[in-house]
Amino acid sequence: MEIKHLKKYHSEFVGIFVFVFYLITVGRSIGEIDSGELAMAQATLSIPHPTGYPFFSFLGFIFSKIPLPFSTLFKLNILNSIWCALTVVVVIKTSFLLLKNLQIIFNKKFLRDDNFNFTNDSGLRIISVFSGLMFGFSATFWLQSTKVEVYALQIFITSLIIYSTIKIAINSFQKESIKEQNYKNILKDGFQIALLIGLGFSNHLMTIYLLPALVFTFIFLYGINKESIKAFSFLTIIIFAVAVLFYLGLMFRAQMSPPWSYGDPSNVERLIEHVTAKEYSKYLLDSTDGLTKQGSKLLKMLSFNFNDGTISLGEFALSLFLGIAGILLIFVFRKEFASFFLLIKFFSITTALSYSIPDINEYFLVIFLVISICAILPLIIIFNFVHSKKLFKYIFYSGLLFLIIIQVLSNFDYANRSKFYVIEDFFKSFVNSLPENSIFLTDNWASILSPALYYQNVEKLRPDVNFISPSGYIQFEWYRKIKKHKLYDSSYVIIPKENLFVAYDVGYRIIGKNILKLPPHYSLIPLRNFYVLGIDTVYYPLKQEPNEIRFSENITNESEKYIRALIPTILEQRLLYELEFKQYLNAKIVFEELLRRFPEYKLSENTLQALYHYKILN
Repeated sequence: MEIKHLKKYHSEFVGIFVFVFYLITVGRSIGEIDSGELAMAQATLSIPHPTGYPFFSFLGFIFSKIPLPFSTLFKLNILNSIWCALTVVVVIKTSFLLLKNLQIIFNKKFLRDDNFNFTNDSGLRIISVFSGLMFGFSATFWLQSTKVEVYALQIFITSLIIYSTIKIAINSFQKESIKEQNYKNILKDGFQIALLIGLGFSNHLMTIYLLPALVFTFIFLYGINKESIKAFSFLTIIIFAVAVLFYLGLMFRAQMSPPWSYGDPSNVERLIEHVTAKEYSKYLLDSTDGLTKQGSKLLKMLSFNFNDGTISLGEFALSLFLGIAGILLIFVFRKEFASFFLLIKFFSITTALSYSIPDINEYFLVIFLVISICAILPLIIIFNFVHSKKLFKYIFYSGLLFLIIIQVLSNFDYANRSKFYVIEDFFKSFVNSLPENSIFLTDNWASILSPALYYQNVEKLRPDVNFISPSGYIQFEWYRKIKKHKLYDSSYVIIPKENLFVAYDVGYRIIGKNILKLPPHYSLIPLRNFYVLGIDTVYYPLKQEPNEIRFSENITNESEKYIRALIPTILEQRLLYELEFKQYLNAKIVFEELLRRFPEYKLSENTLQALYHYKILN
């Protein structure tokens, strides 16, 4: 009985195993880029950046209220592990469904001479499990299980849509009822998928990747006739109604003045701009150079890299070869199934490549999902030749296990966020050193603004500090309305205020490029992690104590690289500032801190000459 249940629920058991594995690598602290803002949006039911992700925020809000013995942030990180583990379950079910119906899904020409006449149920289950694990431990997807992001839920919904569509298609072929369905039967088939599409659009517009393949499948299954058009129209209304319901919730919530309301979608016009991501339209590519750049990122993600003394085996490690073979073998599917997967691949790639954003990796997740499912094709062909020979069969199973182990080992360091505290330590180290009611200017979303939204609004850490994005203040009327600060005059000269601090990014990009100007006789005084706006003839002592930051042993993300380079850069500037004001003892203290904390950092020639000149360095 136990073995029977193990077979029946093999995908669920594997999902539990994967979830436990994800718990080993899930972040205990805040993640990079949008994680802080999105965690705050879930915890407080606030409105994050476009497109607003109302379904994501709603589910996270409910989950955050479950009385678990963890911090709110850790609970929300775990929620992403749950979505990813559930996705693995669905991928296994999808692969097993395809494998159990080879006679239906395979091209009849390929099946001639009874090439596939075995009934080894265990072998089919093992191959389907490999497909799920191949996707579950791919680098970018695994990373989604470790931090708060919208993509884990999105890919779970996507996997359900693909599974449900394939199941309906197979059932239609089995019943030989293609193009003979009536209105009620079509609605019965399509209601679940329509609901999922509506929820998908309520979470992320990436759902659009699937639409051409879904429309094609609908036309093939039901044809174009009065009954199918009537059913299609009703299903479209369901999709629209579900999505509109959630997005209208954004507008009503914005009218309640939540802790954060990006874009202030409190009326229909602003809501439409927010949902359609009008603000991000500038990122749509308009040149072949942009397409080439994003395409090279995709190839880099998939390729092996042995440069700089490091080894990277890409998204899938050696399993990639099975995925590539699966894509090449996709035409062993009968044309309906081949077209379904090819359309998803084509529109996923072309849509993702047309969007010029730095964090493009997650936009390729749908492609990686299809690659993982298609990996069953070369495996089932190989297994057909070895399944009747016990020795070869176990060599085959061992080979699959070896590929998964290699993939896990290859991607573990990249995905592991269990000891990732860099952003938390960096943020807390400087925000706790700021005077009461300080104003802090920064455009650094990943390491400062996004974490600030979470820590200030959820953990109530230094809510008195007012973080302002100069770029947001200049560009967006809604942002000036929220901040209610007069930051600069009509000539874009910063208005001096007490306790006005400036981050490196603003000093370099906004002030350094004269977008905003410093008032006369003022300059940016380097402190430890940032600057203070001060009178250039007055000496400002370094009152902050150095705070240790827990850097990772293997730095794999851009936020940590940035922080690791930022701190010694400003410390070097502080060193020169101390020398300028003849504070030689303080200069020596700063120099010794630089050596102790960042021994690999290389001082500039000018700084070295100054150190020799003042006999701080012999």
